[in-house]
Amino acid sequence: MNWKPSRRRGAAALAAACLLSLVSAAVASAAVTVGQLPETAPGPSCPGSATGADYLQTGVTGGNLYSARQAGTITFWSTRSSGPGATYVFKVFRRTSDPDFFQVVGRSTQHLLTAGINTFPTSLQVLSGDLIGLHEQGPANSCTFPMPGDAVFSAAGDTQTGQMSQFSPVTNVRLNLSAVLVPSNSFTIIGIVRHRRAGTATVTVELSNPGIVQLGGKGLQRRHATTAVATRVNLKVVTIGKRARILSRRGSLKVAAAVTFYPSGGDPSTQTVTIKLRKKRQPLLV
Repeated sequence: MNWKPSRRRGAAALAAACLLSLVSAAVASAAVTVGQLPETAPGPSCPGSATGADYLQTGVTGGNLYSARQAGTITFWSTRSSGPGATYVFKVFRRTSDPDFFQVVGRSTQHLLTAGINTFPTSLQVLSGDLIGLHEQGPANSCTFPMPGDAVFSAAGDTQTGQMSQFSPVTNVRLNLSAVLVPSNSFTIIGIVRHRRAGTATVTVELSNPGIVQLGGKGLQRRHATTAVATRVNLKVVTIGKRARILSRRGSLKVAAAVTFYPSGGDPSTQTVTIKLRKKRQPLLV
């Protein structure tokens, strides 16, 4: 007659293990790579000039995309240079209503390149869909590398932040640029609705990125939700054990609910909110 509780405990343990594996996958890495570098430095592929040109890539036939899949911060960028002398400015571009025009929404300081891999720190905010690119100026350098079927888009001059330029394609090459993106782990608790009849509440959370959001706390049933996009999710606050009995007896109880967001590929963040639950007490039967 004891097989039912054992099966329930086994199911609960399995559910907890699945949640742990999901959370572990979400925080396995605190950053993601955008863009690609060639295995070896190619020869000069961009002409270079005193005024320079902007370069970006909208899509690839394989490998890492050059667009941000999540909102976050670009912390480093790299290129593999064929030689010294050229100067690069790392840029963030955004699409416009015209597919040939792109707007600059962020740019780093100018850096002088040396031969080999060059990596520079930066701090640029990006939204999902933003594209990484660069401005090359000075001697000719290897801002692209051969890749059949791909296309890099270029525009003469140095587009400033907030401005847009018309770009044209250069075929069968790929942009020689990569960046480290730290996904945003910010979220906002935008609403709490109490359900007096059940003695529960619903917490609405607005997430900045895809990932896993979890609610828990002392005497609270653990709840979680997984989303593939930045969106709003609802999490139910339910007391268990001693806390549930106190709530039923007293009719009200303050609980501390901890909400933790695990963005895909990023570090978690937690906010704790105190909620006063109310439960309509049932009349005693005489």
